[in-house]
Amino acid sequence: MARTTKPKTILDRRFAIKGDMLIKEGDFGSQAFLIQSGEVQVFLSSEDKEVELARLGPGEIVGEMALVFDGPRTANVRVLEDCNLIVISRMNFEDKVRDTDATIRAIVHMLSRRIIDGNNTLLNKRATIDDLKDAARTIYQNIAVKLNESQLKSLQSGVLPKLEEFLEALERFKDRYGA
Repeated sequence: MARTTKPKTILDRRFAIKGDMLIKEGDFGSQAFLIQSGEVQVFLSSEDKEVELARLGPGEIVGEMALVFDGPRTANVRVLEDCNLIVISRMNFEDKVRDTDATIRAIVHMLSRRIIDGNNTLLNKRATIDDLKDAARTIYQNIAVKLNESQLKSLQSGVLPKLEEFLEALERFKDRYGA
């Protein structure tokens, strides 16, 4: 029996020049970009300041949330080095997901939903001093569990006292300013 194969899709390609804004925060999009060569910077703008979130290069994808989410872009992407990009459209992505195994399809949908929910929580949450304290404790604990006994003792003697001092300073700040 002859096996039928689907024709391969030729993906659109795009060239972006250093300094180009590939993605603008707040714009709506329906495509992501696989970086073949070059480098981009992912950043947020706030009160005339830029906060870099990531630098991405060959083999990495930028703008991937547009493949599963109809909302506005949540960050800016600037080209740092001339880039050759493969454009991945939402339609192409959905076709690939639809053509895959049902288990993989369910996992992709579940992960997409969790990412969207997590992003919405982060974007809509106003951070508090208690959130910062909790995050600092969690990061410390996550590091501590990965260390051998000698490293853990060093962390406990060198870092833990400074962490506790930092947490106490945050609590004093919170008490004084009601933050």
